[in-house]
Amino acid sequence: MPSKRAFILLLVLIGLVCHRLAADDTKLPGKHVLIQEGATLLVQDPDGTNRRKIAEKVDAAALSPDANLVAYVAGEAVQVFSLLDGQSVTVAHLDYEFVQSLAWSPDQKHLAYDMGTRTKSWDLFLASYPPAGDTPRNLGPWYESISFSPNGKFIVHPAFDATALPAPPNILETVNVETGKRETIYKSITTIWDAKYSPDGSSVAFIMTDPEDDASERDSGGVVSDLWILRLDSKKAAKIMADVIDFEWSPDGRSLAISKGSEENGEYPPDDAAVFISSVDGKDQFQVSKNAPSLRAKFSPDSKEVIFVEFNAYRFVIADLATRKLTPLPAYGSRNYGSSVYDWK
Repeated sequence: MPSKRAFILLLVLIGLVCHRLAADDTKLPGKHVLIQEGATLLVQDPDGTNRRKIAEKVDAAALSPDANLVAYVAGEAVQVFSLLDGQSVTVAHLDYEFVQSLAWSPDQKHLAYDMGTRTKSWDLFLASYPPAGDTPRNLGPWYESISFSPNGKFIVHPAFDATALPAPPNILETVNVETGKRETIYKSITTIWDAKYSPDGSSVAFIMTDPEDDASERDSGGVVSDLWILRLDSKKAAKIMADVIDFEWSPDGRSLAISKGSEENGEYPPDDAAVFISSVDGKDQFQVSKNAPSLRAKFSPDSKEVIFVEFNAYRFVIADLATRKLTPLPAYGSRNYGSSVYDWK
């Protein structure tokens, strides 16, 4: 028979092991899907269980690289919520009209966000995490998306060609995070809407108004947008797919999840919106969604699945890319437009 002391020690050890397992479970890759339902930000397991409300009236949000932190913009502040201890900290106070994008740096030491300032312009800001009491750095004028290079040294985005004003955002521009120096890496004759580095940093995928679109105007960009990939070593761009609404790189960098649909009537989402998977060279493409409109797909961390929104069914769907099997999740309660998937890590 073990002594009373030994029995107590055994119980303590069991408790420590259970605590460690619970903590490790929180850190499991693919455990967290960050979603928005109406104005509510939530984290859930990929199967729709273990839902956890993070905040209300959120403008933008992002999971940290280690998937344990949720950064979000709400209540005139950039906040970070810890999924490990449930605590929140304020990273930056805002004086803004609207924040459109928010992104973690790869080393998880900074948060980048774009903000409409009192002068009505949009600027890019870089805040420290954990907050160090310093004022977020203003990296200057900004437009549309925020995408860090994998090494964290650069951020790419669509920008305006200062030599040809007035003009639409028709260049791809990088900003050096440390020095603030800007460089044009691609110039178009039409509007560029979105840009994202590939996971290995060798390429930038971007959405650009189709040059053949007869409705294209310098102030609106037309109605037909195509997905292109720019190889940074050659500075050559190749068209991947037409009629693109949004896109996402797979974590392994081998493919892209693309929402495709016509926007001729100016409606969002288009009635025919569908989710496709494409190889990086555009030669292998297939549709994964069945019910239109479907859009806003995000890859699982292992690149084997995607989760997307079935807009009219008010639900999220997971697609296994090897089998093409679709698994609908329970319909969400809030039937407000604007529900989306922010991230899956």
